[in-house]
Amino acid sequence: MNIKEYKDNLRKEIKRNRMLMTQEKVMEKSRIICQKILNHKKYQNSTCIYCYYPVQNEVDILPVIKHALNNGKTIALPKVINKQGEMIFAEIKSLDNLIIGHYNIPEPQTTEQAEKADLVLVPGVVFSTKGKRIGQAGGFYDRFLEKNNPYTIGVAYDFQVMNDIKTQSHDINVCEVISNI
Repeated sequence: MNIKEYKDNLRKEIKRNRMLMTQEKVMEKSRIICQKILNHKKYQNSTCIYCYYPVQNEVDILPVIKHALNNGKTIALPKVINKQGEMIFAEIKSLDNLIIGHYNIPEPQTTEQAEKADLVLVPGVVFSTKGKRIGQAGGFYDRFLEKNNPYTIGVAYDFQVMNDIKTQSHDINVCEVISNI
């Protein structure tokens, strides 16, 4: 099996497991992860945080976003800005004025790049304990992270974190991974 087949098979398996989670399990595990993020020194010392809007049973970090907004932190969400798959992070003031963007993911209305982030909370399908990451296969985060090199925390459920995974040279690692265990 080549690396592409390996990654595709792993994605399929983990996404299936994620979609089989009940809403109660999503909320229970997400609550633990959010608390870990809120207690993290990097979060506490950050003034600008790039987040993601959770879809398809991804870890629900909306409580972190709300907490940050209520505490005067700048929050930015991803916005795909062209057909070449270029992505920026645009500042939001609230979760109430988002629009449905690419892949039916809520995103900011503005197309202006936010200030530089102190921290980026990164979604993914699979992570290794050492920070290797396999995403959705679009390469959006890989391209963005390669250009910007911020401090990154991969956000994942326990079953999305493995001791080691095979990645390719274009797959950008995260600095650390936070899960519910």
